[in-house]
Amino acid sequence: MITYEILENNLGSVKPMDEQFICDEIEELIERFALTITQRTTLSTKKGCYHWHTKKEGQKGVLEITYWPKHGRLWLEIADNRKAEWNIELIAELAEELAERYGGQVG
Repeated sequence: MITYEILENNLGSVKPMDEQFICDEIEELIERFALTITQRTTLSTKKGCYHWHTKKEGQKGVLEITYWPKHGRLWLEIADNRKAEWNIELIAELAEELAERYGGQVG
């Protein structure tokens, strides 16, 4: 598993009514990186989180993004069985962009 978490960010101060705004920004960034959202859901182990599966059209592999407002957490993951050249190359750049946007650092 490859994981990049956005640490020391300002997402912990987001009010519940602004969570959708953050989700919209994340989805705009996904689109800007030419990715397609194949699933938007929540994780049963992290109640209240927003979780996206993204893909690059016509290619294997999945890049997952999770935003958990209750804990001010945001991270990106690639499961071992979903690794592909495109997502391994892209994860660090996308994480850096999110860290810059939300005042954090990649860890």
